[in-house]
Amino acid sequence: MIYKCPVCNYNELDEAPYNLHGYGSYEICSCCGFQFGYDDYPDKEKCQKKWRENWMKSGCRWYSESILPPKDWNPKKQIKGLTSDY
Repeated sequence: MIYKCPVCNYNELDEAPYNLHGYGSYEICSCCGFQFGYDDYPDKEKCQKKWRENWMKSGCRWYSESILPPKDWNPKKQIKGLTSDY
């Protein structure tokens, strides 16, 4: 199963970011660093959008120090479709 980050569109999450009831998994996206169920309070969509904007402004840097990005990782290509600003 492929689980995508709704913030940066990274498609290698270990579990779904939210369950059927809308509760966050508390997983931290290796790519952008967003933590589901923590960084999205009180408004998921607004918080995700703001986090995405800040991540993009900072150059779409890879977040995790212990998990390396895929060899062909291209943040511009990855984020395409979530926003027309990039």
